[in-house]
Amino acid sequence: MSARQSLFFFFVDGIGLDDTNSNNPFSLRSNSGLSKIAECASWTTDHFCEHQSSTMVRRAIDASLGIEGLPQSGTGQSTLFTGVNCAELAGRHYGPFPHSTSKPLLASANLYHQVGPERCAFANAYPERFFSMARKRNRWSTTTRCCLDANLQLRTISDLEDENAIAADLTGKGLAGVAESAITQIPEQQTAKRIANLCDSYQLVVAEYFHSDKAGHKQSHNLASTCLESIDLFFEGLLEHLDFNQTTVVVTSDHGNLEDLSIKTHTLNPVPLLVRGPGAPFFCDVHDLTGIAGAISKSLTN
Repeated sequence: MSARQSLFFFFVDGIGLDDTNSNNPFSLRSNSGLSKIAECASWTTDHFCEHQSSTMVRRAIDASLGIEGLPQSGTGQSTLFTGVNCAELAGRHYGPFPHSTSKPLLASANLYHQVGPERCAFANAYPERFFSMARKRNRWSTTTRCCLDANLQLRTISDLEDENAIAADLTGKGLAGVAESAITQIPEQQTAKRIANLCDSYQLVVAEYFHSDKAGHKQSHNLASTCLESIDLFFEGLLEHLDFNQTTVVVTSDHGNLEDLSIKTHTLNPVPLLVRGPGAPFFCDVHDLTGIAGAISKSLTN
């Protein structure tokens, strides 16, 4: 990729691929932002079919990593952000925070180290209460620990109000309920424009959406629908505001959950991998979580 090209990594917590059925809220998302950005009818196993070209990779990838038990966020996300099988390293799936065996890897060789922190931005904004609680317990999520370990900026509500960050719920409506200060709520399409602006300044932009995992654990069809509607609108905005000749979008997850509302736990289902843009060929050999970090790094350094 040339120096002008960028990559947006959208990590969506807790979404897998399952058949079309009444317990799978993805079944209802045909002709939506999800289907448009992936050029498929829906994000289900019967429609999110294997596809590979010079501008798109679309497939199911393994999140179990050869370890028995249900995949968990701590080891799954650490694997995504290092390229090392952290479930194997720990000897089990572990979450929600990084396992002790993963922390040295995150500290020295996470995705931002691999790309170069000065070329990276983590777009999520956090309220002061998040920082207070995390510092008090020294318990940081994988995504925020990666930033701290690479001396990458963790953005605040002030950054959000200055239009240099995004809310994890994509509009700020949810964030307004936990922030100590006023939040200006914006539509998802405007959030997508902020991502496009960040991609003009940084080669790697990362954002995390975790409300999908919460909705899955609550087995709530209403919450699931709200999450997917918001993601739909966000993807519509990316299609409008991003130049896909210059920017690659990567979407994947750490484990299944939201795709099966009949249970409140994570699932053994594979997770989706969608890559759209000029960096797609670098992801042709990615078939599980261990391949994401290396493919992102190679796409931005070759």
